[in-house]
Amino acid sequence: MFDLNLVERYKLVRVADVVDALDRFGIHENALVSHEIGPIYPGIKMAGFAITVQARKVQEEMPLISPEEYDRYAEEWYRIRANYDNFMRLAGPGTVIAINSAGCINVGFWGSMIALVAKSKSVEGVVLDGGCRDIWEIQRIRFPVFCRSRGRTEVVGRLEIPSENVNISILIGGVTVNPGDVIVGDDDGVVVVPRKIAHRVLERAEKQLMLDRNSQKPYLEKLGINLP
Repeated sequence: MFDLNLVERYKLVRVADVVDALDRFGIHENALVSHEIGPIYPGIKMAGFAITVQARKVQEEMPLISPEEYDRYAEEWYRIRANYDNFMRLAGPGTVIAINSAGCINVGFWGSMIALVAKSKSVEGVVLDGGCRDIWEIQRIRFPVFCRSRGRTEVVGRLEIPSENVNISILIGGVTVNPGDVIVGDDDGVVVVPRKIAHRVLERAEKQLMLDRNSQKPYLEKLGINLP
């Protein structure tokens, strides 16, 4: 379904190369995800086709129940109101999950458990316009996450994920992301490439990197530095 070779090639170029390539196709700042959404650890290289998720904020009040009743309430919430399988069943090799958490930046929509599930499915990474929690554990797992905030709460009573809100057009950091668009991320941030021009943009990005490396070569050799 997804061109995995394209994904691997995108992971070899820099976000800067992709941005320079997009400039040449007349796509400028409207492809640049806000700098407020960044990597949770340095050295992340991520690329993949977008699986999109639009979470929905809940306005109802939480019921006054006992801790034991809350456990059952939470289990039911994850089964019906916020079933992550609505989007995880679509995710796999070559995909990046793009999530808009409806402005709830204190909610830890993404945590270490779902990161382990995603890593086991060979998902390429997550871009989250919202909060991620269990940061230290996800860093140890080495699963690529770009997020807006460090969230500490869970989605129970706060956010829901209707099945119809999966694989639709969403906004991530001010950029429209459509299902199947290519998302690329590294230490410089995140950029979105429309799927219809993804192959041509990649070819130009590869050329940008090659031109840059050729210019850098005398200095790299003199300094004894190797760059990929």
